[in-house]
Amino acid sequence: MELVKSGNSSLQIPGYRILRKINQGGMSTVYLAIQRSVGRQVALKVMSPVLNADPIFSERFQREANIVGQLSHPNIVGIHDIGRYRSLNYIAMDYMSGGSVAERLAKGPLEPLEALNVVRQIAMALDHSHSKGYVHRDLKPENILFREDGSAVLSDFGVARAVAHTTRMTNSGMVVGTPHYMSPEQARGNAIDGRADLYSLGVVFYEMLTGVVPYQAEEAVAIAIKHLTDPIPKLPARHALYQSIIERALAKDPSKRFQRGLEVADAADQLVATLAGKPSQQISQLNNTSIGVSSLARALFLTLFSSLRERFIKTWQLRQGNPQQLGPARKDQDTLVRLRQLVSEPVKHKRPWALSAITAITLLLGWSVFSVLGNKAPQQGSITLADDANLLIPDSITSTDNLGKQQTSMAGAVSEKLPEHAQKLTSPQTISQGGSLNPPQPSQSIQLPVPTDLTAQISADTSEKPPEAPSTTPTFAFTVAPEPEDARIRIMNIAPRYQPGIQLEPGQYDVEVSKPGYNHYRRWINVDDQDLQLSVKLQKAYFAGKKIRSTLSSGGRGPQMIVVDSGEFTMGSDKHSNSRPAHPVNIPKPFAISTREITFEEYDRFALATDAKQPSDAGWGRGERPAINISWQDAQGYVQWLSKETGRKYRLPSEAEWEYAARAGTNHSFWWKSSDARGKANCRRGCDSQFNSLFSIKTGPVANYQANPFGLYDTAGNVAEWVQDCYQPGYDKNRNTPSPVNIKNCQLRSVRGGSMRDPSNRIGAEYRKGLDENSRTKDVGIRVVMELD
Repeated sequence: MELVKSGNSSLQIPGYRILRKINQGGMSTVYLAIQRSVGRQVALKVMSPVLNADPIFSERFQREANIVGQLSHPNIVGIHDIGRYRSLNYIAMDYMSGGSVAERLAKGPLEPLEALNVVRQIAMALDHSHSKGYVHRDLKPENILFREDGSAVLSDFGVARAVAHTTRMTNSGMVVGTPHYMSPEQARGNAIDGRADLYSLGVVFYEMLTGVVPYQAEEAVAIAIKHLTDPIPKLPARHALYQSIIERALAKDPSKRFQRGLEVADAADQLVATLAGKPSQQISQLNNTSIGVSSLARALFLTLFSSLRERFIKTWQLRQGNPQQLGPARKDQDTLVRLRQLVSEPVKHKRPWALSAITAITLLLGWSVFSVLGNKAPQQGSITLADDANLLIPDSITSTDNLGKQQTSMAGAVSEKLPEHAQKLTSPQTISQGGSLNPPQPSQSIQLPVPTDLTAQISADTSEKPPEAPSTTPTFAFTVAPEPEDARIRIMNIAPRYQPGIQLEPGQYDVEVSKPGYNHYRRWINVDDQDLQLSVKLQKAYFAGKKIRSTLSSGGRGPQMIVVDSGEFTMGSDKHSNSRPAHPVNIPKPFAISTREITFEEYDRFALATDAKQPSDAGWGRGERPAINISWQDAQGYVQWLSKETGRKYRLPSEAEWEYAARAGTNHSFWWKSSDARGKANCRRGCDSQFNSLFSIKTGPVANYQANPFGLYDTAGNVAEWVQDCYQPGYDKNRNTPSPVNIKNCQLRSVRGGSMRDPSNRIGAEYRKGLDENSRTKDVGIRVVMELD
């Protein structure tokens, strides 16, 4: 039984090891926990005890478990256990480590094809739920979660109802749901069915594409009225390909919407297949939505036009020396890239000639214009931002603090700087609400403006350039004092390279200070009427305690890593002959090390991807248990695969790195600063481990015991861990670097941390032994290090 303390109260749930709090709401709190009976990580949802007296909340909590227990689908969260302990109702369900759609939207809109894939998976989940007679009634980004492999999962059936009872009104007369995602019939309080969920899914799809909900207002009632009366919103032109799905999903009349989740999935599949020029393979024959050649060509044209328009505006700004908000290329451009990929994929059948011709011509035209505009941009306007770049826009350009207003402000700023005939391209009379181009009237014509500086440049190429008059504009010295001193300094909107004391005319300058391993500094500064010195202190990109999970190119994410800062410590101990002598070691730079021993789940992914042999689990279970029966050579294959999949450098830790991280700033054998290991680790004797008995010894799930101050689990006991070093009895007292010991023709490799087979006096941070690098045993696993840039 474990305790989780919060203030003066504590939580006890038999059978679960509670690791940390994941989320908390008004009705319940969710914890990450280990289900002891099977060693499985679960999300433990515990209802607030103060709500037990209210039968409505108790019924809702119980209903969620009962409903999900009847639904078995890969895109619906799974329930493992439900129970009540004292005054606590709890549900143990699948733990989704990938976060939610809401969390991804906090970073900006999703890439369109990724959003379409999420919609498809949730539509299949809804179809299954509806076929069992249940309507979700509260579908929103917070309730769409991601597994570690990136697949989308529908959760939170707390307000779901059987179709026979699907009214929006509770006994107290309150409408249940979230206003921004309610269907019109929900807003009226009418009886609903599964089509209300499909409406909500359409709202979520719109939000994933644009970053905002389609209907916005300050009051819930006003939002509901908009759902009832406002027209279906138009997507920006760059997303016109997906408008047909939005139109059907957000139809006011339920009879005109998608009637089943399968229809939504079919529409998504057909759209992707049409883009690829391939025959669609529908899940069902229910979908009568088709995408014709003409509608596809129109959507491609609108997507292309929107992108060209923005490229033209950015080019014009560069020529005017006013790069207002030039950040990384938008994810919206990925749509064109993906279309090119789809069209180029080989197929075994002959494509329809019309679709192929239109698609090829449209994309070729777009690519050509992109190239021309990109190549003609002046050098002073070329700006490349890292993912973590910090670009601060001057107040004179925009002073708004939300995305919608900021875009409007920027559009106005751009329009003011364009010639009158160029402003027509961005005016409301020319661009419709959805961002598409209204066709000109017969008496009208549209001409693209030629920037005056470009005209001058062309003239200069064909005629003799007159001598320049000496400039009378005053200049002032500008100097940046960076910390660290060797940071790179650039002024992004001028051609001359930065030098200390560079002479600048009065104006605004885009200053960037950067260094690998540090966060970028980027800001607009004003040079007015005097010399200026700017002091910049860069913050380290990797701070101690930061957790990192690299994305695998084949899908999913790598092991959780945590940053350990640089420092000094005393390595070894005179208590053990093979750990002598104790000597100082300096760790000169930070590194990231896996918080847990590598699990079977993580190692099996590598084995299946590379056709490597999957190691035996000795009958103790796989999943969250540490991978065993792995040789040192096997470990080298795993870290090489991780490096290739992530593009980062992974390896085994050196002995010095391992011991430094295991000690976690202490000089004691154990980080808990006591020789008493009871309840602290899984070992043979002296630990009172629940995984060992007189006649049985086995591993326990990783992270079953408390982490050390650096955030590492199981550095003592459970399984010993391979490190990179060649094993030698004892240390060289004059060696104080963290690099691994390498000896030619080395056969024995060092193993650290002790295991479940060792007594407590042999699982300390200093304990070590040697093992043949080809050995595979039940008590040795691995932990990995990722090098930081």
